[in-house]
Amino acid sequence: MNNALLLNDAVLIGISLTVSLLYIISTGLYGADFLNSNSFAKTYKQPALIVTIVAHIAFIGFLTAPEGYILSYSISMLMSMVALTLTVIYMFIEFSTKTDKTGFFILSFASGAEILSSLTLFTFSGEGPAFSGLGIGIHLLAAIFGFSAIAIAGLYSFLYLLLFRQIKNNKFGFLFENLPNLEVLEQLIKHAVAFGFLFLSITLLAGVIGSIQTDEIINLFDSRLIALVVIWLFYGASLFIKKLFGWDTIHMAYLLLALFVLTTTLIVLMSIFSPTFHSIDF
Repeated sequence: MNNALLLNDAVLIGISLTVSLLYIISTGLYGADFLNSNSFAKTYKQPALIVTIVAHIAFIGFLTAPEGYILSYSISMLMSMVALTLTVIYMFIEFSTKTDKTGFFILSFASGAEILSSLTLFTFSGEGPAFSGLGIGIHLLAAIFGFSAIAIAGLYSFLYLLLFRQIKNNKFGFLFENLPNLEVLEQLIKHAVAFGFLFLSITLLAGVIGSIQTDEIINLFDSRLIALVVIWLFYGASLFIKKLFGWDTIHMAYLLLALFVLTTTLIVLMSIFSPTFHSIDF
């Protein structure tokens, strides 16, 4: 971020910390409602979530506008986008399913990512390539949205398996009393999977369009790209897995957890060995 914006680092840090604080407040409200059924938290948690999302989008625009809305693979930008996409996808799931008892878990991860983004805002300011093309920009955003949906589906699958085990063992404790029932969790899983498949599809399509626009040749035999296609196929199949294979939700939950672990492993390896997800030849 070598631009005029850095001349006023105090303002930038202040805005970043404000966004992080909004995440903490939203997470606290969802946590208070989940843990104690607090009436104040129940009333104001959704408005706080909306304010947090709007403020975060404005902050991203404030960060990128001076450079012509260029996105990069810097740790700060990626963590900030992970926080935003987790929160946006959760908001759509909450509004579409009318279920708000899992927000504390999702927003806890989002808050952690945003706090990490604030702490590394200037530490790795010049790290990683930047992208200004529309196709590549959409490709990057969709990939982050896709990963966030995968993470949410994995978390919902874990909660489903945890609750199922408690019910099977006749242990009706705190989670049983506060989490949505198994049928609702199954619907939440399906919504998260649908979002994941949608954004992974956009990721692949935008990557092809971006490579055409920039005259880049993508190595189709790259193992990481093949893994992305395999994950995309599995997520597409999981939308119809009951009809296709007769699987129950338990088996689907295990599959989604495995896909989450695989995707996370790929991203970790990417950050260690390569600044981009796939190999590109010029």
